[in-house]
Amino acid sequence: MNNIQVEEKKMRAIQSVVRAFNILNYLAAHRTGESLSNISRGIGLSKSTTHSLISTLEQLGYVQQDQSTGKYYLGMKLFELGQVVHANMDLRKIAMPYLSELAKKYEETVHLAVLSKGEVVYIDKVDSPRSIRIASQIGGRNPAYCTGVGKVLLASLSDAELAKTLKNVDFRRFTENTITDALSLKKHLEEVRQRGYAFDREEFEIGLFCIAAPIKNHKGNVIAAISLSGPTARMTNGNLEQMIEDLTGTAKLISKQLGFKP
Repeated sequence: MNNIQVEEKKMRAIQSVVRAFNILNYLAAHRTGESLSNISRGIGLSKSTTHSLISTLEQLGYVQQDQSTGKYYLGMKLFELGQVVHANMDLRKIAMPYLSELAKKYEETVHLAVLSKGEVVYIDKVDSPRSIRIASQIGGRNPAYCTGVGKVLLASLSDAELAKTLKNVDFRRFTENTITDALSLKKHLEEVRQRGYAFDREEFEIGLFCIAAPIKNHKGNVIAAISLSGPTARMTNGNLEQMIEDLTGTAKLISKQLGFKP
């Protein structure tokens, strides 16, 4: 396959995704349901192409059909995704005052993160006011196996979930302290579970030290993690025990606000 064929294949794939979203947007605007004919006219595609796309969306749970009328509606999978987005928005709103207070006390960077496909996604952040700060951004991703928040989140998974997640992880060595194999990581995560918090001791970046703790929802499930991060020299200057106490205490307060009862 030459370069032109590869590009044409990519463009067809992109076009299919756009068309699929056009169907979802059309159904969102017609909440009482629509027939295949109306949908195809509404989005400007042939009935055969529209039917092929809708069949795929139906198999994935994003569209459902009323067998008695033949009309199509948005599926429950979209509701599930919306619930995740809504939960993250509520989490950020609840957590921010606590994150700000922690960052103000220590003048170090505080992150709020969730787990996604073996990586951490930072959904909120309070920057350190100092000149030397952590170069990260909201929406950014980092490997879970070598970050404090990532290890806390991995430690919360069941053995089956952890095995499935690590199966697709590329264990890259970032520093001499990075854990680079699944067996060593699993042993380390057991220590994290017992402690109730995790460290990143210059495992992702030399000169960076991080402490992280889990946040739980009303069901007792770990849904996110918070961390206190800064230059190693500032984080290990004799105040570490107090930092751990305040960080884990903050995580418990946020969890309590989310309905968690120990």
